[in-house]
Amino acid sequence: MSDHNLDYKKTIEVSANANQLFNALTDEMHLWWGKISDSNFDTNGRFTVTFENNYWWTFKIVEFLPNREIIWKCIAGEPEFNKEWIGHVLHWQITEKNSKTTLQFHHVGLNPDINCYDVCSTTWDMFIIDRLKNHVNKQVVKN
Repeated sequence: MSDHNLDYKKTIEVSANANQLFNALTDEMHLWWGKISDSNFDTNGRFTVTFENNYWWTFKIVEFLPNREIIWKCIAGEPEFNKEWIGHVLHWQITEKNSKTTLQFHHVGLNPDINCYDVCSTTWDMFIIDRLKNHVNKQVVKN
């Protein structure tokens, strides 16, 4: 049994409001993460994300609370080395306070005990800190 205290977690603060950040985690995911297909963004919905190298993962949406929280469970995926993601839970929590919005992300199961930890944690840093944060902050400038 792995220790969830060692799981990958990341917290960022953005200038966007909770609704703009929530939209980035649903309808605008293709603008910062990967190509989204077969999507139904709602509780018990699903979506598949595919990357430029044709690696893909399918997630079931376990929790869908607009502007507050989304929980995804990985139910299928490729490539071979990342099949260890299957069963992992990705938990996104949004808190808006004083015109700033905080996103707390917890990838339950992604810890140093699994093979892809170094690659996956570094890649999550890029997607969350660089791409997602930049995307939502640019949305604020546009509006």
